[in-house]
Amino acid sequence: MTSHSADPDTKFSNLHVDINAVSTSPLNATPVAEHYPITELCVGVAFLLLVVLIGIVAIYQPIWSVPETGRYWIVRILTVVSFIWIVISIYGYYAAKKVGFCVREQDITLFKGLIFRKQITQPICRIQHIEVQRGPLDRKVGLANLHVFSAGDITQTFVIPGLVNDDAVAMRANILAHKELQHHG
Repeated sequence: MTSHSADPDTKFSNLHVDINAVSTSPLNATPVAEHYPITELCVGVAFLLLVVLIGIVAIYQPIWSVPETGRYWIVRILTVVSFIWIVISIYGYYAAKKVGFCVREQDITLFKGLIFRKQITQPICRIQHIEVQRGPLDRKVGLANLHVFSAGDITQTFVIPGLVNDDAVAMRANILAHKELQHHG
């Protein structure tokens, strides 16, 4: 029988930990950029206006005539879609206001969710790489998303959205520098 440990007398243990005896410091979430929630709301409203415009053009376009019952249903469908879209956009606005993050020596934590709060913590030692991503609208309003990729599959990755671009770039550099210090001692 082969032993996998250096000392044959050492035995594996997995003792119970008293969670009441563990002391932790509270995490203070740093909010994302102040204009991130309103940007999200504006994007939602802009897409809604585009959908409504397409519906109106479909009703009144000169190429083929839309029967009266078709117009009736298009208007009803547009009304329902608009209502749902407005509710989702308002929810997205308030959910975006709840997004925050915390960077500590050993980990990064993302806070998100309006109704169902979620707290995701990623140890810095498990980070494979970090990307700062910016779409056209993000560039226009000075925002960026920080994508944190960890060892593991895609479910181990998270995004901190709505950061001011300079903050996202600095955060990425600091995390990578700290990771190097941890790795090389």
